[in-house]
Amino acid sequence: MSCGLLLFVAAGSATENYDDLFNEALRAVDFEFARNWAYTETSVDEAHVRVGRFDPRRAAGQRWQLVSIDNRKPTQDEVEEYVEEQEDDRPGIEDDEVVEMVEPGSVFLIEETDQYWLLGFKLDDDDEALAESIDATIRINRPGRYLEFIDVHNRSVIKPAFGVTLTKLITRFTFGPAAEAGPVVPLTSQVEVSGKAMLFISFDEQQLSRNSDFEYAGGDR
Repeated sequence: MSCGLLLFVAAGSATENYDDLFNEALRAVDFEFARNWAYTETSVDEAHVRVGRFDPRRAAGQRWQLVSIDNRKPTQDEVEEYVEEQEDDRPGIEDDEVVEMVEPGSVFLIEETDQYWLLGFKLDDDDEALAESIDATIRINRPGRYLEFIDVHNRSVIKPAFGVTLTKLITRFTFGPAAEAGPVVPLTSQVEVSGKAMLFISFDEQQLSRNSDFEYAGGDR
């Protein structure tokens, strides 16, 4: 066998450590981007569609402004409630939330292209019935080696407890550059759960949010 062929075989047999690749891609995301970037957040739940604007250049307690609610101008009470909610418990994706979804040592390759790695993983949960009923995937941008999305959704009905049936279970986070040459940041967050409890109590909950219209507000880039 020629030296060139030996090198080709060695290169072809080399594999990534996919747990390390996932952790590297996660570290490439700036979860603290709001220190230096203004942005618009559109949030949707069962009751309302809210559009708010965050700007770190404003004084503390004034950084969030409610632009609209259900496509109308908000009332003063709605503005005050929104600002209080955002300042006390600002919604967003934390890196711990993502890390805690993935069981260490469980990440594996599904597909590899010039543009991305598509990986699967085992949900870090002791409930085997839940684990067997879901698909869990990660996609990593290959040129930038950053996390593009992490997605967990059920492929069959889940019965996590007596009398409880889940027909929909979705958790999906997406990430991408805030702007050209800007940091990689959380872009969307989607959590949906629907089903029945005790056969006759239906529930359908959703929390969706999207970050957009990023503007550099100063500080480290």
